Amino acid sequence: MAPSDPADDLPASAREEEGVIRPDDLDYTASERVAELSEGRYVVATDNDTSPSVDDSEADSESSDDRGTLARQQMSRYLSERGGDYGFALTASFDGDIEQYETFSDDVATSFGELVTWYVEQIDTEASPSEAIGILLLASETPVTYPTNTLASVLRKHGLSLEDSIADLIDALQDGEFQLPADE
Repeated sequence: MAPSDPADDLPASAREEEGVIRPDDLDYTASERVAELSEGRYVVATDNDTSPSVDDSEADSESSDDRGTLARQQMSRYLSERGGDYGFALTASFDGDIEQYETFSDDVATSFGELVTWYVEQIDTEASPSEAIGILLLASETPVTYPTNTLASVLRKHGLSLEDSIADLIDALQDGEFQLPADE
């Protein structure tokens, strides 16, 4: 029976009335071409099969896994074609806005520096990028270890030597900023 054909169990007068639809005629779930996946979710057979056969849990996880695998393969190929020993291609959400960023370099420090600078520039903050990076590292409780000689550059920048006290260092840093490495 085609969907437009009147049902055989209707009285002849109802079947012959053009444009009259009964509530049962609107119930697509009764069709053998429709399978219910879950509450309010259905699959409709679109080919010559009379009834769709779908195992929802397997179909969803397999298609999701397949899409994830394909996306990883495509991204790997894309990154390898860009050159540079170190690179990032990111898609990130900041307060609901989607932003994308790419950087490729043969210098690991350059790639990392450009990445974190881009990241903090996306954040709505009044702090400078260098200050925001420091705040984020402190707030994330990420321990950072610096080579000992970086302290020497801070001391030199503020005109301090080994003969000066810790109190002298604290006084020198009263301007509120402590930058590593210090700009000389």
